[in-house]
Amino acid sequence: MPVNQSGTVKTNPKRGSVAACSMVGIVPITFKELWDNYYGDKTPPYNINGQAPKGFENQCAIRMSVTLHKVGVKMTTFSQNNLKPEGKAPTLGRIVLNNKATATRANEMAIWLQTRPVCGIGPAIVITGRDWQSKIKGKTGIIFFGEYWERDDESADAASGGHIDLWNGKSLTPNWASMFRFTLGINRIFYLYADLGKSKRIWFFEVK
Repeated sequence: MPVNQSGTVKTNPKRGSVAACSMVGIVPITFKELWDNYYGDKTPPYNINGQAPKGFENQCAIRMSVTLHKVGVKMTTFSQNNLKPEGKAPTLGRIVLNNKATATRANEMAIWLQTRPVCGIGPAIVITGRDWQSKIKGKTGIIFFGEYWERDDESADAASGGHIDLWNGKSLTPNWASMFRFTLGINRIFYLYADLGKSKRIWFFEVK
């Protein structure tokens, strides 16, 4: 897989390898860069007249993709040539924003991150369980929660909704849900947000 980024942050030329980090001119991505450049605007990054298009109301993967774009990662390897759609999806959840590949599904973005495409983003660590916070307390990185909230017509047992975000050692990116979860300790509010601890998959990608 070729190196395909311009600028200081490069994609990894080989799956499962950290060789790219030792190549001349490549600077590992840092958590501070990601946190400072996180797309947290109220206006969705993918929008029509300021509103999320139908079917794209949940844009966590798009926000994470735009964050990577802002620090120099083009995500060129995020394509159906390299990844298979997960579950029953016929095609990979992918759009193009500002001429850059952009993930639309949290689970597929997490699978892409497992291929070690970016220097500075560590391998996936499985931290599934209600005690997930204690396992990464004080650590920083990207975190994926899989299958914890129900889409339309899904039962709790068949929940397929996921989330991908940044973790600063004690909280996800700032918003009202993070305040309720991590400051007030309210794990779930019915019809507003679901309990992350019930995720069937929780993967952590450390970024220092």
